[in-house]
Amino acid sequence: MKNISRKNVYLIVAAVLLLALSAFFVDRSSRKQAVYEKLNIEFNEKDVEYGSSIKAKDLIRSYEGELSIDKEIDTYDMNEQKLIYTVSAVEERYKQIVEKIYEHTVQVKDSKPSVIEIEKDTVYAYVNSPYDVKENVSVYDEVDGAIDDYQVATDYDPEKAGEYSVNITAYDKNGLSSNGSYQLIVRNRVSSPSEGYDIIYSILTSAYGYNRAAACGILANIRFESNFIPDIGDYYYGLCQWGGSRKDNLYSYCGTNGLDPAGIDGQLSFLDHELSTSYSGVKTYLLNVENSSNGAFEAGDYFCRYYEGAASADGRGDLAVSYFGS
Repeated sequence: MKNISRKNVYLIVAAVLLLALSAFFVDRSSRKQAVYEKLNIEFNEKDVEYGSSIKAKDLIRSYEGELSIDKEIDTYDMNEQKLIYTVSAVEERYKQIVEKIYEHTVQVKDSKPSVIEIEKDTVYAYVNSPYDVKENVSVYDEVDGAIDDYQVATDYDPEKAGEYSVNITAYDKNGLSSNGSYQLIVRNRVSSPSEGYDIIYSILTSAYGYNRAAACGILANIRFESNFIPDIGDYYYGLCQWGGSRKDNLYSYCGTNGLDPAGIDGQLSFLDHELSTSYSGVKTYLLNVENSSNGAFEAGDYFCRYYEGAASADGRGDLAVSYFGS
């Protein structure tokens, strides 16, 4: 066997080393690739709401590896935002740090228009007493707060009695619109006791079915209480001077039924409501009273004692008789 030359030995050693080094790099690369393939991020298909508290991590459904994100979402920025998500791990044998990078584009959307709150669906005002149509309205955005600059469209004429629509349109800072409306009813004030008397008598007899004697008995009491002026008084208020919880009930009843608590119609409707419920015995008595001067006296006296609850009924029956004969 021929001796192997020193040169050939070097070549053989070099070849062996090369093969070993190649195997090392192949193994190192394949292990790195195996780790890389395990790294993963799956994103939720989730909209980002304007002004919300959503975080960049909330957009991830699942992930493998150590997670890092280059920045948070600015939920007040309506422009397209690009986020860089990185998942990483260490390949244990060679202590290699392996990373996989995902670019995820976020678009913030505003799906919630401003809120228009209407305090009352129906508002009452009087002729020649201008009403601020914004008084019944408040507008705000859930994110940006109060909105003072909104549009009001109405044909309201403060010098003319009638029913008017007040229409509200508001835009938030991102251009979303919202709408609301309410009804404004403008009425003439009762200008004199005689005018009030005529209106009340007509309603009591035509709308609520009382005969003349019963109506005169109620009118006599209203004359003593308010002189036929509905929007009068403070703690005790209105045609019948309702006070305390009964005054509260007047406002609640009128609000629920779209009536004006300061107007004759609303107050007489409330009067009939009380007479049909808590004071049904008084209503039964009045509906059956004799239609005569004597009946008018009895109606005036009975209404005072069992509905008004006044300290004295003196003069009320006599005034009812006077009205009956007029």
